[in-house]
Amino acid sequence: MICRILLIPGLIGCLGTGPAFALDWRSVKNEVASSIVRVHVVHEVRNRSKPYREGELQVRRGTGFFIDADHFVTNQHIIEGAHAISIEGVGSKEKFTVDLAARPSIEFDLAVLKFANHQERARFEGINGGIESLEWADWKEAQPGEQVAVLGFGNSDQLVATQGIISNWEARYDLFQRRLDHVTLIRTDAAVNPGNSGGPAVSREGRVIGISARYGEGENIGLLIPFSTAAQVVGAMRARGRFVATDSGMVTYSVNPVLRSTLGLDPDQQGVVVSHVVPGGSAEAAGLRRWDVLTSVNGKAIRHSEITHDFIGRVPYWFPFNAAYPGSELTFGLMRKGKVSNMTLKLEPAEMPRIWLPKEGDDYNPEWGYLGGLVITEVTRELLEEVESMGNWRWDLVNDEPAGSKIYIVSAIEPGTQAISYQEYGVDLLQLRVLSIGGVTVDGNLGAVLDEIYREIEAGDTIGAVTVELEKNIAIKLRRNRLRDDMMALSVRYPVVQKAGIESDPSTAGRTALFQTPQHRWLEPVRRSNTAGVDVPRGWQQCWPDAMAGDPAPMIVANKGYGRERDGTVGCQGGEAED
Repeated sequence: MICRILLIPGLIGCLGTGPAFALDWRSVKNEVASSIVRVHVVHEVRNRSKPYREGELQVRRGTGFFIDADHFVTNQHIIEGAHAISIEGVGSKEKFTVDLAARPSIEFDLAVLKFANHQERARFEGINGGIESLEWADWKEAQPGEQVAVLGFGNSDQLVATQGIISNWEARYDLFQRRLDHVTLIRTDAAVNPGNSGGPAVSREGRVIGISARYGEGENIGLLIPFSTAAQVVGAMRARGRFVATDSGMVTYSVNPVLRSTLGLDPDQQGVVVSHVVPGGSAEAAGLRRWDVLTSVNGKAIRHSEITHDFIGRVPYWFPFNAAYPGSELTFGLMRKGKVSNMTLKLEPAEMPRIWLPKEGDDYNPEWGYLGGLVITEVTRELLEEVESMGNWRWDLVNDEPAGSKIYIVSAIEPGTQAISYQEYGVDLLQLRVLSIGGVTVDGNLGAVLDEIYREIEAGDTIGAVTVELEKNIAIKLRRNRLRDDMMALSVRYPVVQKAGIESDPSTAGRTALFQTPQHRWLEPVRRSNTAGVDVPRGWQQCWPDAMAGDPAPMIVANKGYGRERDGTVGCQGGEAED
C-alpha cells in the first residue's frame, strides 16, 4: 500500500486501497505521474513488397507504468521487433536502458520489462525520485458508467490525461489478428491517441482499470485491456517468465431454432452447442462430445453465448476463463440427449495455432523469393494493408485457403528483367497470386521450388523455360538462360542481397551459387575456388561472362563492379576488393 500526502489541504489518502473520498482528476494525475514512463523502442522498418531492401531504423513510442519498484508494464506491440528499449520518467528527458523481464504475451498484447541493471535503476531514481507503483482496480470501479482517466504520452511529449466514462465491456473478434482476438476489452469514450498504448486508465481512486491498447472504429472510442485480464497475464509472466495460454478445446455457437428442432430441445432451450471437439484437447479429456449443449458455466446461465457478470453486465460465456492458468477447473451444465448433468473441464496448456491470415512479427517471418524479376512474397495482413495503401484491393485472398496453407503474390517486378517486359507489353502481373512454378504447386514450399531451379542452372541446365502459372488463367515463361542475368539485376541494385554466407565448395569450382537461405530467402553468394584453384576471397567484385564472345566462363558474385574471369584471375571493373 502506498500512502501519500495528497494535494488537497488537510486530507491524507492511500492510493491502491481505495480512499474514503473521491479525488479530483487533477490530483489523481499528479499523484500517479511518478508511476508512469515513456517507452522508446528502436526498431527496423522494411518495404514488405520488396523485402530484400535494407531496412530503416525508426523509433516507436508508447507508455508504461510500474507495478513494483523493478517492473513496469506496456503493450507487446510497442516493443515488438525492438533493437533497443529505453524509458524516460515524467520529470526528465533522460533515458534509461531496460530489458524484457518475461516473454511477452502476443495474444493479450502485454509485456513486462525491468531496468537493465541496478545502476540504471539507481540513476532513474536519482533523477526522477522514488518509484511509485500502481495497483489494479476492483470490479466496482470498472462498472459501465464509472469515470476513467486515460494517462500517457498520447500525441505529446508530456504526460497528458483524457477523461470519460466506461461505455461497456465488449468482446472483440478479429480472426486475422495475432493479438487481442477473442478477448473482452473495456470500451471508453475517453480519447486514446497514438502514444497512449501501454499506459494506464485509472479510476478516481488512482487504480488501474485498464491498459490502453487500441483505437476503436469510430470517434470517441478507445479500447482498454481490462485490469482482470492484465492482472492474470502479468502475474503469470512475473512468476513463470511467460504466460501459458489455455484453451477449452471446443468450438461452440448459440442454440438456434433449427438446432432446437434437430436435437429435440424445448422451444425455449438456451445455451451453446458444441460443434467440434479438438482431438487431445481439454474438452475431449473432460468427455464432451459433438452436439452436447452447455447450459451454464460456473453456475452462470448461458444465454445467446453470454452470461451475466455480477458487476459488468453481459459478457461472453468464455470471459471467466479466457486468461485462466493451466489446471484451472470449470463446471459446465450439460445437456446430452435430453439428460441434464454437470461436468468438470480442466484447462490444459494450448499453443495457439497461427490463424490465417498470418501477421508478421518476432514469432513469424514471411517467406519470399525471386525469379526472373518477379518478387514473390507470402501474403500477410501487413502486405495486404500495404497493397491497399497503394490503391489496390486484394482482401479477397484472406479466405481463399484453409488455415495452415500459404498464399503468394507478385509483390514487385524489378526493371531490366524478363518479367518487366511482360508488364511493359500490357500484361499486368502485380499483385497476382502465384499458383505454380515449373509445374510445381507452391503452398508453403516456395523456397524449395526456387532453390531447385537455381541448383539446376548451376549444374548447367539452361535449356528451355520455366513456366509460372498465375491466377486469372495467366501464365508466363521465363528463359532459363536469362535467369542468372535477372538475378544480377537485383543484386547489382541492392548489395544487401549479397551480404551473407560465403563458403568454399571445391566440387563446384568456378561456379557461382545463386541460392537463398531458408529463413528469409535472402539471395547470397557462396565462396568457391575459381577455375585455377585459387580461393576467391570475400569482397571480390561481381563478374559475369562475356556474352558477345560466347565465353561460358563462370561468374563470381561479390560486392560491386563487373567483369569476367580468365585463366584463374579476376579482372573486374569497379574498384579493389573489400573486406
